Amino acid sequence: MEGEQKEQKSVEKIEDNSFQKLVNIAIVIMLVGLIFIALYTFFFNMQEAINMLVITQYVPLVRAIFSLVVIGVGVYLVKMFLSR
Repeated sequence: MEGEQKEQKSVEKIEDNSFQKLVNIAIVIMLVGLIFIALYTFFFNMQEAINMLVITQYVPLVRAIFSLVVIGVGVYLVKMFLSR
C-alpha cells in the first residue's frame, strides 16, 4: 500500500517537473521573440540615426561598419551559447 502511494507521488512529481519545463520553455521562446523584435527595430532605427548624424558622404561606410559589428556580436553570442 505504501509502495503504491510512493509511486503515485513520484509520478505526480515527474508530471509537475515536465509541466514546469514546458512552461519554462514557452517563456524562453516568448522572450527570445521579443528580443528579436527589439533588435530588428533597434537595427533600423540605428540606420536612420546614422543617416541623420553622419555626413552624407560617409553614410554607407558607417552603415557597413555598424552592420559588421552587429554580425560580429551575433556570431560571438551564438558561439558562446553553443559551446555550453
